[in-house]
Amino acid sequence: MRPTSAFEVTMIQLILTSPFQSQDLEQALTYRQPEDVLVLMQDAVVAATAPQWCARLSGVPLYVMREDLQARGLQQRIGLDLDMAGLVALIAEKGSPQTWAG
Repeated sequence: MRPTSAFEVTMIQLILTSPFQSQDLEQALTYRQPEDVLVLMQDAVVAATAPQWCARLSGVPLYVMREDLQARGLQQRIGLDLDMAGLVALIAEKGSPQTWAG
């Protein structure tokens, strides 16, 4: 699935680790530019389900990997749904991402 929103993107920030296990998401939020988008994948998708993180991520351009949510039996509460084909298309269009995988 191709991304469903036309975010104005400077950088793609890929977050891989749970915000309950590392500071990667917090650091990405600290260093991100207003035009940057965040992509939550692997264990980081839990942030799209946790009320405290949903509040913190409100207003941030955000994609959440569908396959990673499904693998963990989670339902996202915030962000746009993204599958692997959509991620590949986003990276092909916008360039190499910054990866946070502490």
